[in-house]
Amino acid sequence: MPILPFYLAHGAGAGHQSDFLMQLCDVITSTRQHPVIPVTFDYMKQQEALGKRRPPPRLETLIPEFSQKIAHEKSCIVAGKSMGGRVATQLSHLPMVKAIVCYGFPFYPVGKPEKHRLSFLNEIQVPCLIIQGTRDPLGHFDWVSRQALPDNIDILWIEGADHDFKTLKKYNKSIADNIRQIAQETEKWLTQNTSVQQ
Repeated sequence: MPILPFYLAHGAGAGHQSDFLMQLCDVITSTRQHPVIPVTFDYMKQQEALGKRRPPPRLETLIPEFSQKIAHEKSCIVAGKSMGGRVATQLSHLPMVKAIVCYGFPFYPVGKPEKHRLSFLNEIQVPCLIIQGTRDPLGHFDWVSRQALPDNIDILWIEGADHDFKTLKKYNKSIADNIRQIAQETEKWLTQNTSVQQ
């Protein structure tokens, strides 16, 4: 069976020109032997063209924008870094979406777990993988591990990693090491949870 197309959306502040996403796309493409399809929202295209940072629009704008990118697909995987993952979680009702992968899910704003975003995960209708750093200030291990998440959501923890998957020196792991692990675990999980074949 064919490998399902993998659509990856960026985070709120940095697009696909960020070092992390460029490396991640390269390694996932190599691991899957199938290119990642980057999803760049319109506001980020304008930001990159003008060289001026601007806040993202409301998710109510981004969700249909992502939907339009995959409208022609019969089956696909949707994924996202941080905010892109929040958007991806809202596409599970679409018939072509077979799985969701989130890299650094923003469970809550920094320092404000009471303003959590668990509601984004409660209605997901397909398998979902969240890869999270244990030191992520937007979803720390101690807090997330206490939450009751739906059975179709799996969380893979990267020990010592922050929101951008950088680790402290004591862990003796480079960002490249973490990205390789992320890509390998993504493909392993997809093989187990979708019709993807190596």
